[in-house]
Amino acid sequence: MSKIFLIGGNRGLGKSILSESMNHDYKIISMSRTNKNNDQISDITYIQGDATSKIDIEKNIENSSVVINSINVMRKNIFPWSKLTNSKTSISESAKNLVEVCNQKKISRIIVISAWGANETRKELKFGFRSLIKYSNLRYPYKDHEKQEKIIQNSGLNWTIIRPVALTNFGFTEKVKIYNKSHPKFRLIISRKSLARFIFKIINDKNFFKRSIVVSN
Repeated sequence: MSKIFLIGGNRGLGKSILSESMNHDYKIISMSRTNKNNDQISDITYIQGDATSKIDIEKNIENSSVVINSINVMRKNIFPWSKLTNSKTSISESAKNLVEVCNQKKISRIIVISAWGANETRKELKFGFRSLIKYSNLRYPYKDHEKQEKIIQNSGLNWTIIRPVALTNFGFTEKVKIYNKSHPKFRLIISRKSLARFIFKIINDKNFFKRSIVVSN
């Protein structure tokens, strides 16, 4: 049975990925800074560790064949100017450490979660939202997502960068739309459950290797 090393399974999308894993034949190692919010799903190994520590990753990744990184630069609440609760560089530091360890241990498959509006997709956002990112604490996760993307793209691994639109806890659908020139219009939300299911769908799909994609419901 293949093993997945998941970063950030204690909240948000990470928790949805853990729930979805029960529908698939994978063993999961979920590493988070704290496990207090986890529901402790059976058959999942919960590890307390910090992805910004290369030592913690090396110690816990074991013989995984797939890595999924879903951590973010977090705020105290959803208010855009709310105080940050972790490092401004949590995402890029974890990406750097994961790439180094994956190359050392010959783990080739990595999927990372970024955001619609990172790098070349910033121009697709409405002016008001671009301004909000620029002048609020939203700028820190976006800036770090962009750093992460460059690290992953230059990693030599079989990577996929997923840039979801706004994540919600409702509106689940099996169908996830991938934004491209053939499908220029998309909804501005995607449910965490929908995205989690999509992630498992593409894990072994070579059509998604070395691709950055925008996804929505």
